[in-house]
Amino acid sequence: MPRHFQTRLAEVEAFNRNRCLSFRKLSSVNNPSSVHGIYPYRGKISAIDAEQVIRQLPHQGTLLDPFCGSGTIVYEAQRWGLDAIGVDANPIACILSKAKTEIINSASTLAHTEEMISRAKNLTTVKSMSEWSRKFFHYQTAEEIMKILNFKNEMSSYELAAFYGAIALTARACNHYKWSSTSIGKIIKPLHYVNFYKKFLLKVKKHIRFVDGNHPAKIIQYDARKLSDVIEKESVDYVYTSPPYFDALDYTSYYTKIIYDLDEDFDRAYIRKNLIQTFSTYSEDMKIVLSEIKKVTKKGAMIVFVVGDKKTKEGIISGGKFFSELTSWKPKHIVEREYTGSSSQIWDKINKTKRKEQIIVWFNE
Repeated sequence: MPRHFQTRLAEVEAFNRNRCLSFRKLSSVNNPSSVHGIYPYRGKISAIDAEQVIRQLPHQGTLLDPFCGSGTIVYEAQRWGLDAIGVDANPIACILSKAKTEIINSASTLAHTEEMISRAKNLTTVKSMSEWSRKFFHYQTAEEIMKILNFKNEMSSYELAAFYGAIALTARACNHYKWSSTSIGKIIKPLHYVNFYKKFLLKVKKHIRFVDGNHPAKIIQYDARKLSDVIEKESVDYVYTSPPYFDALDYTSYYTKIIYDLDEDFDRAYIRKNLIQTFSTYSEDMKIVLSEIKKVTKKGAMIVFVVGDKKTKEGIISGGKFFSELTSWKPKHIVEREYTGSSSQIWDKINKTKRKEQIIVWFNE
């Protein structure tokens, strides 16, 4: 048996014997110098947190994130050398995940972006931006966005993610940066002109050096309630995910709402209908997902869920307690910690709460 294979096998066996992870308190959850800032996807897990968890796993095996969102966990698993699979029903989420994990050539991607911008500048006629979206942008900026949109179908996933990210950044800039980095605020008039061509190119340049597609991940646009349709049964070694927010956050809102409105390929109402974001059915939906996870994981597989509290009229409901009661297989560990260094602290101050985060660890026994 080759030495490197023996080393990896020993790693896996040692991990399976101990079967424990450490979850340290983080002084900050933000990592501005990374690919993860390509788009302000609402509710994404901390890349720093994801990295410190994943780097405790062996280099060998398959990791599944059934709610991959913008691909933070999948990307970090890919960098660690794992066979990473991400599943999400939201098409924008899948584009962002592919952008971070697909193989690309930096030089040709930059050249193609510059060439698209050059062609866009030469367009004499262009479709007008919708009335709803137009109110967020200076009229000249809006025209530049629509000109670039003309070339959407020839963009790679990375270019498309950078394009969407540049739209979000430009909307903030047109409104004098008075909005937060994750949500739309009120319109600030007069709207400021922002050169969209420059923002788009800068966005492409800023994040491209972090894309590492040498060990490509698999991204599947699909419903997590039907995982066993697209994932081979008993094939997954680790599940690590942050499921849709316990308070059923609308993942088609915020900046993403502008993208859905601009891009006619998306039907926001249809997408919303197929996402798990209705609190009345949340428990049943998650029971189905956990049942599907059990089908696709190997015997002894580790399953890690990062969840949060929910504020109700009666008080705070612990996400850890809620999820642990959804299955007959009881958690091995539930680790609780306070949110640190994130925008959630702003809402805690407004709502006079002190929310906590729970990390639930199961094993498929």
